Amino acid sequence: MPIQYNAQHVDERYKPTLIANLFYKTFLIPGVTYQDVTADNNGGWFWHKLVSTGAAEPGTPGRDFVDEATSDNLIQCIYNNNYQKSKKIYGVQSSAVAFPLAEEQMALATQEVTEGRNLSALGCLITEGTAAASTTAITAENFLSEVLGVRKELVKAKGTADIVLCSPDFFGTMLEFAGQKFLPTTNEKLIAAAAGGQVGSFLGMTWMEHNAFAHTGTVTYYDYTGTKKTVSAAELGNVDFIMYDHNSLGLGDNFAQARMIDSELFTGTKAQVEENVGMRVLNPLMVRVRKHA
Repeated sequence: MPIQYNAQHVDERYKPTLIANLFYKTFLIPGVTYQDVTADNNGGWFWHKLVSTGAAEPGTPGRDFVDEATSDNLIQCIYNNNYQKSKKIYGVQSSAVAFPLAEEQMALATQEVTEGRNLSALGCLITEGTAAASTTAITAENFLSEVLGVRKELVKAKGTADIVLCSPDFFGTMLEFAGQKFLPTTNEKLIAAAAGGQVGSFLGMTWMEHNAFAHTGTVTYYDYTGTKKTVSAAELGNVDFIMYDHNSLGLGDNFAQARMIDSELFTGTKAQVEENVGMRVLNPLMVRVRKHA
């Protein structure tokens, strides 16, 4: 609507800068929070997992070996999560604004694809990981015993953990408990990836605040069987943290492209982003999902 000072209309202008859209920060950092399975010229990966027959038992000296035939199982991850965004920009629109509309739409499409991939990976961890035993509400008073209880579950399953992915509420409780014992990271790569959240070391693990736990919609992804999995907003909001070994989450793509193309149907361009991604929890015992009731 026009601007008036008393009965006088005054001139208006549009700023050539944009107000940024807000997105959840990614927790996906190859080699830090997941095992990178990016590849070319194939539709998926198989991992060999040798079959173990158990610990060797003692016998008396002076005896022959008992041979065991080699055998294995295959763990599959396929690239079946496809993310696309296409923004249509008419030439007359670009010529009538003071900012680079096509370039800004390309940046927006890229962020939207990244956020979709990020949410799916979070849903994959929640769906395919192992639920922690306790569901007691975590406070500053019981924080240490509850966190160490989940760590014990991992250790008793013959594993270790190096990542604790935290909801904002739980991360705040951790800071309340830990105080100066929490050491913020100086790793520029981690800081850049989690901008807006916090990353640091505590109890021998990397702790990362992730605001996507506050997502108010459903989260979906396709698992390695091609089945669409859904995590509700309520289930997402009940998760306090996910403690895991980063090598237990396999994630990567076999196709990723961003392009600006001229349209044959109108005078203008399309800003298009596409990424084809595979994701799987490779060892559910090494991913513990801690929820409150």
